[in-house]
Amino acid sequence: MFLQFLLMSILIQENAAQKDLSELDVSNYTSCEKFLENTTFDINSVLNIDWKIFYFWNPNFEESYNIKFSIPTETLVDRFRVELDKDIKPPVNWTNAALFMESTIDFSALLIKTNNTGMFELIPTLAFEYTSTPIMLFALKVVKPGYLGILNCKFRLCYGLAPANRMPNYDHLTEEAQKLGFWNDFGRTHTATIPPLPQITHDPYEDDDNEDENLEIIHQHHNVQFL
Repeated sequence: MFLQFLLMSILIQENAAQKDLSELDVSNYTSCEKFLENTTFDINSVLNIDWKIFYFWNPNFEESYNIKFSIPTETLVDRFRVELDKDIKPPVNWTNAALFMESTIDFSALLIKTNNTGMFELIPTLAFEYTSTPIMLFALKVVKPGYLGILNCKFRLCYGLAPANRMPNYDHLTEEAQKLGFWNDFGRTHTATIPPLPQITHDPYEDDDNEDENLEIIHQHHNVQFL
C-alpha cells in the first residue's frame, strides 16, 4: 500500500497513474484528525507483530501483504539523515524517528512522529533512489480486539490490519473493519478478487464468411504479384 501510494503520487505528477487520486473528492471521507479523535497511540502496541492486511479502503486493487514495525537503530536514522536531509522540505526532526516499517513487498520506511499522537511522517527508502518521492503523512491507531488502522492523510485511503495469527473470522471481515472508525467509498475485504475480464460475445473460432472472402482476395492478389 505504501509503495503504491508513493509511486502513484509520482505517476500522478507524470499523468500516468492507475487511477488519478488527485481527482477524488475526499471531503466526505474520514480525515486523519477524526480518525485519531479520543485516541492515544502507544508505539509498543505495534512492535514485533506480523501484521496482515484484512481490509482495504482503496479504489485501486491491491493484494494483502504483511508489515512489521521495529524501533529504528541510530545507524539507520543517521543514514536517512545524511543522505536525505538536504533534499527534504520542510526539514525533518530526525530525533523524532520512532518506527521503522518493513513489508513482504520489499518496501520499507522510517516513521517520524509529529506533535499529534498517532500521526507520522513517512519517509520511504525509495527516497534514496528517487529524490522526487513525496513525504506522506499517515495516522496509526490500534483498537480492540487488537486491530491496526493505517490511514493516508492526503488521499484518505485506509487499511485494516490484524496479527497474522489472529485474523478476523472470514464471515465477519467487514463487520470487524468497521471497528476502526473509518469510511470512504471503496471498502473491500482482502478476500475480494479482481473483477473478471469482459467475456467475448462470439466464438473466436467461428467461421466468418466475410473474413474468408477477404483472405481469399488477398491470397489471389499475392499470387498475381509472384507470377
